[in-house]
Amino acid sequence: MNVAERVQSSVRAVNAVERDAVAAGPFTLYRSRASDHPYLNYAVPNAGVVEWDGIDELRAAFAAHGLGPRLEFVAECAPGLEDALGAAGFELQGRYPVMTLPATALREVPAPDGVVIARVLGGVDVRALLRTAAEAFGEGEPTDAEVAGYRGRGLLARAGGEPAGSAFRSAVAEGVSELGGIGVRERFRRRGIAAALTAAAAADALADGAELCFLTPGDDGAERVYGRAGFARAGTTVVHMVA
Repeated sequence: MNVAERVQSSVRAVNAVERDAVAAGPFTLYRSRASDHPYLNYAVPNAGVVEWDGIDELRAAFAAHGLGPRLEFVAECAPGLEDALGAAGFELQGRYPVMTLPATALREVPAPDGVVIARVLGGVDVRALLRTAAEAFGEGEPTDAEVAGYRGRGLLARAGGEPAGSAFRSAVAEGVSELGGIGVRERFRRRGIAAALTAAAAADALADGAELCFLTPGDDGAERVYGRAGFARAGTTVVHMVA
């Protein structure tokens, strides 16, 4: 199994455990149990599918749950899907390179002076973690349902005792864990906190049994940050499309 296949397979496996799986023709909609946020509710093409004639079923599945259609998929594992969705009226939301980190490639990135990074398992720090992530990404206050649905795999950076940045990782599935939600509140940026969070989240996943971590940088700046922790481009791409 190549890197693209490992990444796509692990995404299916994690979502199958953590979300409700809704059959939608040649796709599966993974429905969050705690939030309607579009990044937590998306469809993935089923393994082995090469014909994309069930797009109407995909739309119907999202509509039945009051959601706008959205897909995330590894381009190399779904040949022809991007074109088929485009012909059906979907728009490209983004095409992102996949960066991977095998266990042997992790680089230590010390937290800056005065910054402490710790995993949040529960308690009052959950809301602080989610609020920090929301502010870093320009989103609203986390809901009670989102706080209650937190699964204990986030890391919170505090600078001088004040929440400054966040990072999250998925459960380990088939030896793979995805990192995401790596963000720093604006007034704490450009101190090296994001790189330290990236390394800490990867180390946490590897300690939990991961053999490979991956993430998808949104821009060149993020790619440079992740590279400090040892992540490198894997030659594959994740595509996001919406209707």
